[in-house]
Amino acid sequence: MEKISILGTGYVGLVTGSCFAYLGHKVICLDINKEKIEKLKKGEIPIYEPQLDKIVALAEESDNIEFTTDYSYAIKNSDFIFIAVGTPSLPDGSADLSFVEDALKTIASYINENDFKIIVNKSTVPVGTGRWATKLLENELLKKGLKEPQKHFCVVSNPEFLREGKAVEDFMNPDRIVIGSDDKDIALKTASLYSTLNPPMIITNLPTAEMIKYASNAFLATKISFINEMANLSEKIGADIEIVSKGMGLDKRIGPYFLKAGLGFGGSCFPKDVKALIHTSRKYNVESSILDAVIKVNENQKIKPIKILKQSNIDLNGAKVALWGLAFKPDTDDIREAASLNIINELLKNNAIVFAYDPIVKSLPIANKNLIITKDKYEALDKSDILILVTEWDEFKNIDFKRFRDKIVIDGRNIWEKNILKKYAKTCFSIGR
Repeated sequence: MEKISILGTGYVGLVTGSCFAYLGHKVICLDINKEKIEKLKKGEIPIYEPQLDKIVALAEESDNIEFTTDYSYAIKNSDFIFIAVGTPSLPDGSADLSFVEDALKTIASYINENDFKIIVNKSTVPVGTGRWATKLLENELLKKGLKEPQKHFCVVSNPEFLREGKAVEDFMNPDRIVIGSDDKDIALKTASLYSTLNPPMIITNLPTAEMIKYASNAFLATKISFINEMANLSEKIGADIEIVSKGMGLDKRIGPYFLKAGLGFGGSCFPKDVKALIHTSRKYNVESSILDAVIKVNENQKIKPIKILKQSNIDLNGAKVALWGLAFKPDTDDIREAASLNIINELLKNNAIVFAYDPIVKSLPIANKNLIITKDKYEALDKSDILILVTEWDEFKNIDFKRFRDKIVIDGRNIWEKNILKKYAKTCFSIGR
């Protein structure tokens, strides 16, 4: 059993902290947001993530987890300090490390002469951040009068590979655990936190661990943009992208995952991480032609339904359009970089009236009298002439197709049989078939 502090209780921090506590470690979850911490103390989970409420409850029952806003308490009472704060994109595509920097400086302010802290970076950060963090901490400790600062801490990179909607499952059943450190003994000690899970383990240096994270997300994003580009070509030549994807995926060298044509990728990881990797490539004068194309294809794909409607000479001025699904993917309430936002903004620019529905997301950062959030999917459908399926929630897979009569339907995620749509809808469109 180890004493762990988690700085930041977002998707990554809260899942990581609660799962470590479930595994038997003593965990302190810290956040500067007092309202969030008060909710967690009451057993209220501030994000939607399947199974997370159960894991938190079990961790609390065993007295292995607590929540605080007190940095001093969290740092003094832990041997491992996990940084899980946000690293959003800046306008130039680089990662904003200001929250990471603030966390590091605060940690340094509470490290004393007799302390040794293992500082684990769980946030997704550019390659080189681990060594930058080491220098920053050394300088901060020198300012405090600690003459040999390197004896009081070690920085470790432990990138997360948690899918939103499957985060608890991914933590408990990891494909691999990556630990990067310039001190192998510290790396092995950090790896031991996961020993009960018995995962495949990669022990390496700091920049390699950081690069594994970015390269993994960039490759998955590339597969998505590639299959969407193939889908757009398939539409023109009469091919069915669903069968194309299946034929490709049966090749063991390719595999079936992330070959689902649709409206592109969103969320807090893929867009941000690809842009950050592009920025790092440019910093070192390395071409990023593939990654540049990945972003370009994805941005175009998000507004594919608008292009379909305009190419079909369907007038959007005053049109009533239903959107099913607002989250960037099923089983999450995350709308960051979601295709729904791009589609809604385009529809509103064209003076359409939008009736939007999502099983979990009940509000959007868009204020417009022509955007109405409905409480029921059929309410949105019945008030509209056009339906755009944006997010493939299970709720939308088994529906009353008779309700599609006299409607123009765009299946943005290819979840419905094309023949069924043709039978019931006035006009129907899918992606790449």
